[in-house]
Amino acid sequence: MYMIVEQTSAYPMRMLYQPETGEFLPSEYGSLFHARGFPYPYGWIEGSGTPPEPHWDCLLLSDGDFSLGERVAIKVVGVFRRADGDHKYLAVEEAREVSDYAELTDAEKDALHRLYPRVGEGEGWFGRDEAAWCMEHCEKAL
Repeated sequence: MYMIVEQTSAYPMRMLYQPETGEFLPSEYGSLFHARGFPYPYGWIEGSGTPPEPHWDCLLLSDGDFSLGERVAIKVVGVFRRADGDHKYLAVEEAREVSDYAELTDAEKDALHRLYPRVGEGEGWFGRDEAAWCMEHCEKAL
C-alpha cells in the first residue's frame, strides 16, 4: 500500500493537488496541521481516489523528510473516525515494526490528540482492525 504526500510541516499554507498538472499549489487557507504543531506528513492512500475526488486521507507517523507528491510504502495502523465520515487513516512506513495504534509512542499519540483535541460522539482514535473495517464499509470523503 502507498501514500502520496500532500502536506508536510514545511508548508504553512494548505497545499491543494491539481490532478490536471500534477502540481501542488497553496490554497488561501492555513494548514490545520501546521497550526496545531502536527509534525507529520499528510496525504492520501494511493488507489483510493485522487483529490479533489473522494479518497482516503492519511496521516503518516514518520520523522522522514518527504517531498510533495512523494509515493511512500506504508501500512495502516489505525484511524480517526469522524462523525462527518471524513475519517483519517493512520499509517507508518512499511518497514517500521508497529502494526497497531496501541503500539505508537506517547509523543505520536500526543501529536494526534493535539490535531483533534475535541472528540465528539461516535468519534475517536481506533486501531488497525477498525481502520480495515472502515476501508471496507465506509464511503470515501472529499
